[in-house]
Amino acid sequence: MVSYFDCQHTAQGDKFISRTDAVRLLAAQIKEKKFSTIYAAPGYGKKSLVEKALHMLKNGAYPFTLITIDLFNVTNAEALAAQYVAALRKPIEEYNKDALFPIRIDFENVSTSLAINLPNITGSVAGTNFVVYFKEFQNILNMSGGEKLLKLMEKEFPGHQSVAYVVTGEQVNRMKDIFENRKFFHEINCNIELEPLERAASKAYLRNGFLHSGKDLEDETGDALYDTACGNPIVMNRLATICDSLAIGYINKRILRSAVESYFLDQEAQYRYIMSNLTDNQVNFVRAVCDGVERFSSSEILKKYKLNSSANVFRLKEALCKKEIVTFDSDERARVIDPMFELWLKKRYFA
Repeated sequence: MVSYFDCQHTAQGDKFISRTDAVRLLAAQIKEKKFSTIYAAPGYGKKSLVEKALHMLKNGAYPFTLITIDLFNVTNAEALAAQYVAALRKPIEEYNKDALFPIRIDFENVSTSLAINLPNITGSVAGTNFVVYFKEFQNILNMSGGEKLLKLMEKEFPGHQSVAYVVTGEQVNRMKDIFENRKFFHEINCNIELEPLERAASKAYLRNGFLHSGKDLEDETGDALYDTACGNPIVMNRLATICDSLAIGYINKRILRSAVESYFLDQEAQYRYIMSNLTDNQVNFVRAVCDGVERFSSSEILKKYKLNSSANVFRLKEALCKKEIVTFDSDERARVIDPMFELWLKKRYFA
């Protein structure tokens, strides 16, 4: 039996949980040709949100051409230009068939500067609305000359009247580094912050999903499952899938505890590997985060967690953020990015 809970594909239809306001906001920003950024942990629903907003625009008869630029394995500016060319070649050739004044492009010799301007050039001439959808945008920092490329984009994008940009990334801290610390695109950036899924809608989704396999979700267990996942879509679906496979009739807290243990068993090697690559000071800092510490540089905390000094705390924050283990919210409150990793730390590693 295939579980109702899908951990492999983007959420669609009745499997898309809440976030209605975020969808409407993104759709509006696309229509207004804004530069929208969305960054959150893997599996947090970025792609589902983008697809839902684009679907809303299609249903509303808003005409656009989608260009997807995935920087997952793009290592240099030339490869980025090649992605632009691959995505835009067909729309340009289609326009040129009947155009009185065709767009003359030597597709074999497109510079990076020309490539990033191609959507706007094409849209302006052909009267087309382009949506450029960047995935894994933080990887631009890995490219040779990545900062130079960011500066070029920052210079050119504000003048693009025919293009909306949707920029996503899964490495939260690297995205924050680009947009919040270095403040690239500061004048045009319209960030959409993804909140945890709404509790009531999540519980209704879980209850409906279990009913598909003839099982009943106890109300308290629904709350416990939601709290364990911290409103994270992929974690919630994975836990629900395991619960579905373990239960016969009722989804209760005993089933959920077994699902958590099964989840840990699956992730144990990865979690152990992460911790084995941390220094003693870094481990101590992670422990402080798990304990809910907020003022890491206080003399009491420095002594209790053996963090040495305020200067060392700064270095520890920087190192753990680079490893994408912890992040700091707008109020400077620290949290472990993966909620199940944090739970594993509390129940297994630091127990």
